[in-house]
Amino acid sequence: MTTTPTPPAPERARLSVDLSPVVSSHLDHISEVTGVSKAGIITAALLDALPGLLARADGLKKRHVELAQGKPRK
Repeated sequence: MTTTPTPPAPERARLSVDLSPVVSSHLDHISEVTGVSKAGIITAALLDALPGLLARADGLKKRHVELAQGKPRK
């Protein structure tokens, strides 16, 4: 019997997060209702928030450059 080897799963970066009891409880509740793991919920929430986070980071970087160059805020 011949088996086809399965390709290795792509590597994923891992992140450890400490949660307050309240946040953990909320995630437990969402997980029970949706059937999605807490890690899945956090991953989805982070992906949803990324465009806004990137925009904020870019805005902060731009403002930092302006301050370093002595430009007043518009």
